[in-house]
Amino acid sequence: MFDRFVVVDWSANSTPKRGRDSVWIATRDADGGLTLENPSTRRDAERMLVDHLRSGGATLLSVDFSLGYPAGTADALGLDGPPWSATAALLEEMTVDGANNANNRFEVASALNERISGSASPFWGCPPSRRTPTLVSTKPVGPGPVAEWRTVECRLRNQGRRPFSSWQLLGAGAVGSQSLLGIPMITRLAGTFAGHLEVWPFNGLHVPDVGAGSVVVAEVWPSMRPLPATEAGDVRDAQQVVAVAEWLAGLDATDSLAELFTPIVPPDRRRTVIDEEGWILGVVG
Repeated sequence: MFDRFVVVDWSANSTPKRGRDSVWIATRDADGGLTLENPSTRRDAERMLVDHLRSGGATLLSVDFSLGYPAGTADALGLDGPPWSATAALLEEMTVDGANNANNRFEVASALNERISGSASPFWGCPPSRRTPTLVSTKPVGPGPVAEWRTVECRLRNQGRRPFSSWQLLGAGAVGSQSLLGIPMITRLAGTFAGHLEVWPFNGLHVPDVGAGSVVVAEVWPSMRPLPATEAGDVRDAQQVVAVAEWLAGLDATDSLAELFTPIVPPDRRRTVIDEEGWILGVVG
């Protein structure tokens, strides 16, 4: 299906950084070539991604942050139109992400909480110095104004796995901050590659129609994949993007990749998954 597999471990750091807890990009060509990049800023990472996607052929771009939010989020924000695209457009409008990684993700989360609930929920997790009346450091007690988990995360939890909620912004393994900064990046890529880029599964839970120059963006959860044996001291994030890229390329080489795009989703949840929540590629049963 694809000529290239690009796997990204995004980062929400507020200063330039390489190594642990920074951006890692693994690119695996269908012919076996592999490159690993570690740009110090998201701005540089985005430029690298644009270059990769312009290299010709069809590309599967996999990202390690939540591409959607639990059902009802767009309504709670008072948005009109298709829920996922409306929420993504709002985040792109609100988010400031500077050339040196300075960003306003905590201010955005606080403003979204104010809009959704008028309280410190559903987003949570910030340094004490960034606390506001509508954003706190620890998880609020009691049910929130919208669901804590997406359908795919409920599936993983039922399997005994421990995914993180899209609402958690801070802490080891949390993805909330990466989503606030990553979804706007995907929105910009969609504009740059208009007519050629599809964000799965928001056009449907089906195998994408892939052709020359096509880009398919999908969410992955690298913790689902076992890490390869590597030398001690290697950065886990780097190991994970390489492992996922090799896994996806291996599936494609054996004509087994297509089935990942048609997961089993309860009929009463399919519309929610397609319209707003999204899905994690590789969660099939």
